[in-house]
Amino acid sequence: MTWFLMAFMSITHLGGEIDTFIWTKPTFKSSEECVEWVKVNNQPIYFTLKEKFPNDKLDKLFCVQEDKLRKFLEKNEQAKKGSKS
Repeated sequence: MTWFLMAFMSITHLGGEIDTFIWTKPTFKSSEECVEWVKVNNQPIYFTLKEKFPNDKLDKLFCVQEDKLRKFLEKNEQAKKGSKS
């Protein structure tokens, strides 16, 4: 099973949306490998998020299994489509 690192930012936008960022490289073979990478790469993670979201702050980091990430993204897409109707 492949794992990904996902960041949730702290500002909630109009409509309840929250900025998120998913690292597609590297990917991980386990949650432990992901957590260890976060520990070692704390500063590059911070700089990446600061570059992508200069006016926002990190709320949470999660190591997420690929299947759960896919479900999250599908639900998020459905919610966006529903709010546009």
